[in-house]
Amino acid sequence: MRRLEEKEYDIVLVNIVADVIIALAPVLPRFLRSESRLICSGILDSRLDDVTAALQKAGLTVRGIRAKEDWRCVTAGKTP
Repeated sequence: MRRLEEKEYDIVLVNIVADVIIALAPVLPRFLRSESRLICSGILDSRLDDVTAALQKAGLTVRGIRAKEDWRCVTAGKTP
């Protein structure tokens, strides 16, 4: 992971269950520039609030949420 942290990326995609996104939330901002976007998907509707709370606690701003059936996709970025 240290090697990945040596760079910042324009887009970071995380398509995995909510518990893993929540666990990763504190380190995700390290991979982002101020204009970068984080896209998290694979989130069940019932876990959406937990995921958005974890991202916000990590210093990210939720920029959008998309829905398809019971699944959610969250777009976030660094808080200005």
